[in-house]
This record gives sequence, C-alpha cells and structure tokens, in this order.
Amino acid sequence: MQYGCQTYPWKMNQERFAGDLPHMAQVAAKAGFEGLEAEIGMLGRYFDDPQRTKEILDENGLSLAALVLHQDWENGEETEEERMLSDRAIAFLAGFPKTKLMVSHHAKPGDRSADYGPLMERRARLMACMASVANRAAEQGIVTAFHPNSSVYSLFRTREDYAVLFDLLGKTCVGFIPDIGHIVNGGMDPIEILKESRSLIRHVHFKDRIAHNEWAVMGEGTIDYPAVVRYLEATNYGGWIMVEDESPKAAADSDGVVMWDGAYMKQFRLGGQK
Repeated sequence: MQYGCQTYPWKMNQERFAGDLPHMAQVAAKAGFEGLEAEIGMLGRYFDDPQRTKEILDENGLSLAALVLHQDWENGEETEEERMLSDRAIAFLAGFPKTKLMVSHHAKPGDRSADYGPLMERRARLMACMASVANRAAEQGIVTAFHPNSSVYSLFRTREDYAVLFDLLGKTCVGFIPDIGHIVNGGMDPIEILKESRSLIRHVHFKDRIAHNEWAVMGEGTIDYPAVVRYLEATNYGGWIMVEDESPKAAADSDGVVMWDGAYMKQFRLGGQK
C-alpha cells in the first residue's frame, strides 16, 4: 500500500494556500507521505499545466494519487459546464496514467427527502452523470471512483444508503472510495463496510473522529485504524490510503497537522502495527 495526504488541510486555509502547489508538496514530502491527492481548486494555475505539476511532484519525490472532481450533477445528464470541467480533468490526467479520478458530490439543502422515490431519482441522476464521466475517462485508461460523505444532506450517508450505493456502482465502471471517518460518522462499522464493498474499492480515505461531526487529527480520535490497515493488508489491497484531515487543528495550523498525520501514519508505512 502507498500512503499520501489530501490537500484538504490546506483548503481549510484556502485563501492562503490555494494554488501554492510547491509549498503543499514540500510539506507532504517532509511529513513522509508518498503522494498527494489534489482538489482542482487547490491546484490553481497548475490545473492548466500538468507538466509543471508533474515536475513539482517529482522534485519532492511524490506521486499524484488522485485528482478530485466536485460537481453538482443534478440532472439526468451532465450540463455543458459540467462536461467541460470533467473533460478538462480527464485531459489533465492524461499525463498521470496511474492517477485516479475521484468524483465527489456535496449535496445541498433539500437534496435529501423523506420521500424515497425522489431520493432514488436524485441518486440515479447523480450516478448517470458520474458513469458518463467514468466511461470517457476509461477510454483514456483512467480509473474513476466515488467518494461519498456523511453530511446531513448527502445522498449516501447511512447503512441503508450504502446498500443502494453498492448496487448502483456495481452497474457502472465507477469504483468506490471508502472514507473511514465518514463511514463511522454515518453510524456504520468500517470493517463491515469494507468487507461488503471490497471488490469495488479503488482508493481509501482516512480521517479520525471524536464524536458525530467532530473530526480529529489522526490518532486523537476513536477509530481503530490499525485494524482497518490489517484488514486491507489481509485482503491484498495495493492502492493508496490518503489522509484527509478536516479537524479544527487543520484550520489553525494546516502544515502542522500534515506533519502530525504523517508521524502517525509512519507506523503503517514502516510495516509496524500498534
């Protein structure tokens, strides 16, 4: 397995760090991570310069593990604007043949209804759009996977939701990105979910958690991450594990939190277990 960090800790200070890829890469490398997962907004001008992006990562001994594509995807098919951004992301990744395209959808108020029919329709529309993106990406040899979250409006946040999600994903070429923190925040057992979805998993996210919607730096929460790593190792998972820290400490000290998380993850990178 390979271990990297997401750009989210720096996104919590976006006005300071957005577009400063050299700085983020330097800190991630110093923290001991092997790769970086970048949100398009955090890449800034480098999103239009994949060659320079690769050079900066190479200079720091890092790989680009994934590119994050956030879209609304509210209709049965992509809007022109959505398709343009998705195609830019696919074109960017042409220079990174092993990098995943991570698709993500942050639902807005009203997107989740007590009426099961409309909720299923919204899920179907979202999946149709993501499948369209994934099909075009696959033509370029790019693997696409979906990262659900546990926000109150999320279309996939509970155990029942995930059963529907796995059924929908199984009918597409879109893979699954389990975020262990969001899984626990949705009231689920992470090992159980990993077992049920193992054949769909293409990429993995870690974030620690103290209580519902209370995020923590790695090791200060209640999630048994050594057990999660042991399960992934036992099932021969060979992909990326990305730390995506959303803790309040990341807002106060983005660089410091990345360094902290890197120190915590060292136990796994060196093959040790707590």
